[in-house]
Amino acid sequence: MAPNEGNSFDNQPLGDIPLSLDAILDILASERRRALLEYLWNRPDNSGSFEEATKYTIAKIGEKRGVQPNHDDIQVDLQHHQLPKMADAGVVDYDVRSQRTRYHENERLEEAYEKVEELTDD
Repeated sequence: MAPNEGNSFDNQPLGDIPLSLDAILDILASERRRALLEYLWNRPDNSGSFEEATKYTIAKIGEKRGVQPNHDDIQVDLQHHQLPKMADAGVVDYDVRSQRTRYHENERLEEAYEKVEELTDD
């Protein structure tokens, strides 16, 4: 599933999409993808704007590293690499026209995220 090129996902049902362990670990391997997940989890209806997601990701990475990453670099990477990867896995929908992203609930991914975060809190 590639990023949505103009169809709104407002009425699409969200469900627990089966993911392999490899797919889960691949998604969680990226600090930027983990930040995107956190942003969406903390939003009403697990959805939000692309610009807000970008700002959240920049702040999260800046907080962990002590240096703010470049906005444009993060924005391009999220739009052209991170979101498409997550959309292909069925974890998110990204509507290009409205610049909105929505997370599809996945219990296994969320449980794995918690374990990965424990490991990265060093």
